[in-house]
Amino acid sequence: MKRLFTLIVGLALGSALANAQFTDSASGLLQMPTAEIEREGTFMITNNYLNKHSLSPVGWGYDTFAYGFNIAFWSRFEVGYVCTIFDGKRKPNPTDRDLIMFNQDRHFTGKFQLLKEGEFGLAWMPALAVGVSDPTTGSSSGGYIDMNTEGQGNGYFNRIYAAVSKNFATPWGKLGVHMAYLYNRRSDYRLNGPAVGVNWRPVWLERIPVIDWVDIIAEYDARTVNAGFIASVWDNRFELMFELQNLRWINFGARFKVRLIK
Repeated sequence: MKRLFTLIVGLALGSALANAQFTDSASGLLQMPTAEIEREGTFMITNNYLNKHSLSPVGWGYDTFAYGFNIAFWSRFEVGYVCTIFDGKRKPNPTDRDLIMFNQDRHFTGKFQLLKEGEFGLAWMPALAVGVSDPTTGSSSGGYIDMNTEGQGNGYFNRIYAAVSKNFATPWGKLGVHMAYLYNRRSDYRLNGPAVGVNWRPVWLERIPVIDWVDIIAEYDARTVNAGFIASVWDNRFELMFELQNLRWINFGARFKVRLIK
């Protein structure tokens, strides 16, 4: 009963503490988390093509696809569920088990926004959020109730972070500045250190029919330097993402968005 209670608490905290980014089927920049959150009641379905450098080399070592679902509650809380495709035949030096394995890795994400931008009437106040991805898929020796999975086992997308975000209005469009600190204990895909990113939303791109806005993004995600864009089209129903991870490896994706409440 004690282990069951701890597991339930871990799941609840994991859902309440995380945001990731477009490549993890949630809000944020490309690979880097931000402190921003979707509007209350927003439901998103995201599909991504991910190059192997975005993934644990222990689990993949090849390009693959991922899809995920994300929903925002109470204007401060997001929770998501992500599936990433395994194809054992494409794995470097596959074992006999790999050759017959076509499956998917599943993990949870979430996000809790502690402070909203400009809250309490303070114009200088940035948004502040804390988060975790893949918090409860560790080893059978207790990692399933650990928010930080170690080594190279399951929990391929595990990370814990805190992020701050601030937006500035300019004559040329909105400029967003984001900082975060990410931490994990994995040896195959380390994300331990600061991350910084900016997104610029040019005003003149909003005048193009069908396009709602375009965010041009540059970031350092505590591991690689990335550049790309996220474009919203057709009354904010769809978003399109293109990324050059480390300025050379391609990721891209598409997202459908709908507000479940008015």
